[in-house]
Parts: sequence; structure tokens; C-alpha cells
Amino acid sequence: MCGIAGRFHQVTLPLDPQWQGRADALLAHRGPDGSGHFIDANCELVHRRLALIDLSATGRQPLANEDGSVQVVCNGEIYNHQELRAELRARGHRFRGTSDTEVLVHLYEEHGAGMLSRLRGMFAFALYDQRRTLLMLARDRFGIKPLYHARHDGQFVFASEIKALLALEGFRPELDRQACYDFLGLTYIPEPATGFANIFALPKGTSLIVGRDDDETPPRPFHQVRAAPRVSGSLPEMAERVGASLLDAVSRQSVADVPVAALLSGGIDSSLVVAAYTRATKQPPATFNVRFPDKGYDETSYAVAVAEHCGTHHRTIDIDAGTLAPESVIELLEHFDQPFADTSLIPMYSVARAIREQGIICALSGDGGDEVFGGYGRFWRANQFIRLMGLPRLAQQAVKGVGHLLAVRTPNLGRQLIKAVRLAQAGERDSSVLIAGLSNYLNEEQKRELLLPNAGQLRTVYRHFDGFEPRGVCDLEELSRRLTENLLAVALPGDMLRKVDMMSMRAGIEVRVPMLDEAVAEHGLSLPHRMKTDGRRGKLVLRELARQWLPAPVAHHRKQGFGIPLDRLLSGRFHQLLNDLLLSPSARIGAFLDINIVGEWLRLFERARHGSHQNAISREGLYQRIFIALALELWLRRHNLSW
Repeated sequence: MCGIAGRFHQVTLPLDPQWQGRADALLAHRGPDGSGHFIDANCELVHRRLALIDLSATGRQPLANEDGSVQVVCNGEIYNHQELRAELRARGHRFRGTSDTEVLVHLYEEHGAGMLSRLRGMFAFALYDQRRTLLMLARDRFGIKPLYHARHDGQFVFASEIKALLALEGFRPELDRQACYDFLGLTYIPEPATGFANIFALPKGTSLIVGRDDDETPPRPFHQVRAAPRVSGSLPEMAERVGASLLDAVSRQSVADVPVAALLSGGIDSSLVVAAYTRATKQPPATFNVRFPDKGYDETSYAVAVAEHCGTHHRTIDIDAGTLAPESVIELLEHFDQPFADTSLIPMYSVARAIREQGIICALSGDGGDEVFGGYGRFWRANQFIRLMGLPRLAQQAVKGVGHLLAVRTPNLGRQLIKAVRLAQAGERDSSVLIAGLSNYLNEEQKRELLLPNAGQLRTVYRHFDGFEPRGVCDLEELSRRLTENLLAVALPGDMLRKVDMMSMRAGIEVRVPMLDEAVAEHGLSLPHRMKTDGRRGKLVLRELARQWLPAPVAHHRKQGFGIPLDRLLSGRFHQLLNDLLLSPSARIGAFLDINIVGEWLRLFERARHGSHQNAISREGLYQRIFIALALELWLRRHNLSW
């Protein structure tokens, strides 16, 4: 795990002698174990190192081929590097050390851009071919590792984090209004947008080539994730196949020249990863979980049960009520370089920092299991949506009426029924509206109410969520397939993996994700809907495997997620800060958002602090709204951007 950055120009690099030092310092948290630098007339490469494999000098980057004509900097891990190394040695290539990154330069010599289909792992790398005056960027299949790029002063620039691009002499960031509008509903910005109109994310599973003759080409996909239900057989048979692949993935991803720990939330995914580690390596890892002061959010008992079952060295990190200082939350939000408001960034950073404090710099997590194996509530609710879509309009309205009646005594249930009918009716006309609605905290109508009339004409978020033309009235299989593909295309790289990378790297640790191993994910992508959910719960294949590997309560544990009781964690000072930032005359969001609506959110949030949750907005929906407004305001101020 590392931080990379670079500049390239087809003729001659513009002078910016101080940028290398600035970029190095800004990415130092990603690689506290050393730095590396390469420069010639056309290309400059910067590398910060977190030493996990080949801790010697031969593992330092940039790494080159035998004559130095091909240079590479890489962030991530190539898990099949040993097989590739043996193959390349047999073809006469010579290696200086044992770093997994070194295979990239030799694989490029053999296959050019075709090398990418041979790689198994998580990676974002830049490879410079000096002879051809060519730069190639590439990012892994699922977007586990980030890579951003821009054009400035005639040069092409890239970095693991946007802050290194902003450090370029004379670079002026520009606001992307459309990206910010998308953010209002999602809590993150879908890639390739970033919030900056002149900075882009390299899409997952693509390469981008800049060269003397070709100029800059559009990103070219080398892999496209497709859900293709085709599995036959029983649930136990499929669980056995997934278990074998998971053991292989964890075995590969546990290879390091340093100790490897595991994040153990208590959910099925992380628990299976821990169980696979003990089975594959025959030794227990150190494990960590976060405990909250609200039992509705706390999974510590399940984490401890798994730790005892697997014999791990377990530690629980407590986040107590009223202990989140404004300064610490602001620092984390600003670290993202773009608007980001997933509140689980807070526990993610807490557990990553605790791991680092134990002297451990590499850990496994269960991320990706929900997306690949059908773990989110939308998968079992898909059954209900299809039934609702098949009802006559009068019956749908009757269900909606029941929702309004229930909203008086049980607000959450009432809201869910009303929303379900609204989305089902919209889905009959355009299924992308239904799929997007399952991802939004604010729907398009709510966003339009929030925006001031002078905000401009902006497109709906539906364009990010591919719909489908049902082959029949109740095309459950096709809806399930689209849900999977949209999660992997939009939320996984834009939200979940972005959060894990930014928070773990801020703490200086690498997090590996065995559930997104190519072979493991392929099993999940081949599952029919009936093997994802029974209409009441998800991840049926993983639950079947959990019944064999884990304590029974864990295997039957309902999906809980990594949400946090934000209203209980924030200190009293935070509420005053929110008012000062968001409602002041100098608030930048006031130029395009209705501050009266934001003010009402803040009043409801203050009531929630004292235990009142009987509002028109759910508890989670309320503090997600607060976080959205806060993250956007801080970002605009930090980068001196105005609507």
C-alpha cells in the first residue's frame, strides 16, 4: 500500500521543481516508510512507501526493468505475483528483489496493455515507457485503489489523492455543480466525477494511455463486472465452492513480510474472513471491532463470539457518547478532498488508528460481501417491490394509505410503506428511478425543494443507475441482477471502497478485501436471486457457509451495517458549530440551498440529541442530512469554491 503521483508531457515537462516535495509531503500518511522519485524530460514519478512485501531497498519504488527504460509506481498488491514472476523468469526476465510491483514492468514488456487481464489483486499504478514516450495508468477491476487525474499547463497529472494535484503550481480547482447535486442525495459523488470540474477519477477496471503520437485516449475498459445468474445445484454445494475460493483468497492476501490483522465487526462477511484466515494459515490473527454506546448499533457480542471461536487476539475500541470533538470530525471530512458524508468513516478511522497503534500495518476486511452476495435490504425488498408493481393502482394506493395511518404511531414503518409504493409506481415507468431511490437519502423532489431557484438546471441522479426493460410483469431476476451491477458500478467504488481507502491510509495501514478477490466475486455474480435472499434476509450462500464455520448466533445474525448513533456520539460543542457553519450569513451552501430547510434539520437534530426521534425524518436520514450539509460546506470553504 502506497501513495503515488506524477506528471507527464509529450514534449517537455513544465518547470515545477517544488511540486515533488509538496506531493511527497501530502501523501506521506499513505507511505510513512520511505519515498522515491524519478524524473526525466517527459515524466516525473513520486512514490510514498508502506513496506509490506520486500522490506529491503530492492522493494523501493519507482521500480524499473533491467535497463531502466520502463518505470512504475504502484499503490496496492498483486496477489498472483509469484506465479507471474516464475513465468517471466522462464522467459528470461531478471528480477532485483521480491516485490510484487516488480512483475509489472516485465509483464508490460511481454504484453503491453494486455498485461492487465493477467493481474489478480487491488492496484492503481502508473507505468512510464521511456522509449515510446508513453504513460499508462490502470486501476483494478472493482476500484479498490483510487487514482485521480487532470490536465494542467499542457501536462497530464495523476495522484492517489486529489490533494497532490491541487499542489501543482498555478492549478485552480473548478466547481462541478452537477457532481455536488448528485452528492446531495447519495452522500458521495459517483465516479468519474470528483466535485471538481477539472479533476477526474480513473474508472475501475480501465486503463488510460497518454503518448507522443496518440495524445490522451479515453479510459479503456480491460474488465467489465457483469452479474450473470447461471448457477444450478444446492445451497450447500455453492457454499462449499465459495468457501474454497475464500480460503484461497485469504491465503493469498495474508502474504506479507509483516503481521496481518483483521477487522471483525461481528457481521457475517468479516467473521467469515477471520474464520478463513485461521483455517488457511493455521494461526489466529489479531482482530478489532468498534463498540458504540447504543445497543441498536452495537455488534460487539457477535465479534467477541467469533474471536473466541477462532481463538483470535481481540481488542474492542470504544467510542463513548459525547466524545466526538468537532475538530476531529472536521479533519476527517476535509481529508477526503471532495464532498463525502458516509458517517461510517468515523468508526472506520477509529479502528484503523487502533490497529496502527498496535504496530500492525496490514489488515483484512469483509468489504464487498454485501454487494456481491446480496446482503443489502434492497435485495429481499426486491421481492416486495415486484409484488407491489404487479398490484392494481387502487390496491397500491390502499397500501400507501396504510402507511400514512401507521406513520402516526410507528413512523419508521409508515415511512417505509409510503416510500415502497412511491418507488414501485415510479419503477413501473422507469426502473432506474426505483434502483436510484434505494440509494438516495434525498430523492429528486426533496433535492429540488432544497435548491434555490438560481441554482441552475441540473440532471437527475437516475442516469447513474441503469434500469431495464422487464421481460414480464414480475421480472425479479432482472431487477436483482441490475441491483448487483449498480452497487458494484456506483456505490462500491464511490462510497464503500473510497471510505476504507481514505480512512485506513490516513492511519497508515493497508486494508485488503478478500470478498472482492476475482474468484470469490465471480461466484457471487453467478448467483440467481433465490440464492441471494429468501425474501426476509440476504447472503444465503454466505450464511450457509457461516453455519459450518461460525457460532450459530453469528450465522443467523441480521444484517446491521456499519452505521453509527451520530446524535449520541457528537459532543455538545458540535451543535453550536453546526449552527455557526451552516446558518451564518457567510455559509457557502446558502448561495444555492434553502437555509430554512437546513435550519429545520438542525432543530430536529438538536431534539434527537435529547432522545426525541419521533420526527417526519428517520433518525438515520436526519443525521445523514446534517452530515451532507456539513461536508459540502467544509469542502467549499477549504477550496474557496462558490456556486
